[in-house]
Amino acid sequence: MSEQVSAKEILGLTTQIVAAHVSHNVVPVDELPKLLQQVFETLSGIDGASEAAVAPKPAVSVRKSVTPDYIICLEDGKKLK
Repeated sequence: MSEQVSAKEILGLTTQIVAAHVSHNVVPVDELPKLLQQVFETLSGIDGASEAAVAPKPAVSVRKSVTPDYIICLEDGKKLK
């Protein structure tokens, strides 16, 4: 369940982030609008939902990974003695 964040909330977060940055760093006055815009666009572009991770599949089946002469790595399929 993802929440939609309003532009007003993003603007509030933007001002807090920029204020914190400016309080600890020297930023020219003419760069402030650009910095505000960049932070706002970055926050607006963040999507709260991330893609579900795909479960990795073994390179070979577990039964086939063990042989009398070697074992096969399930991650990359390399034969090991």
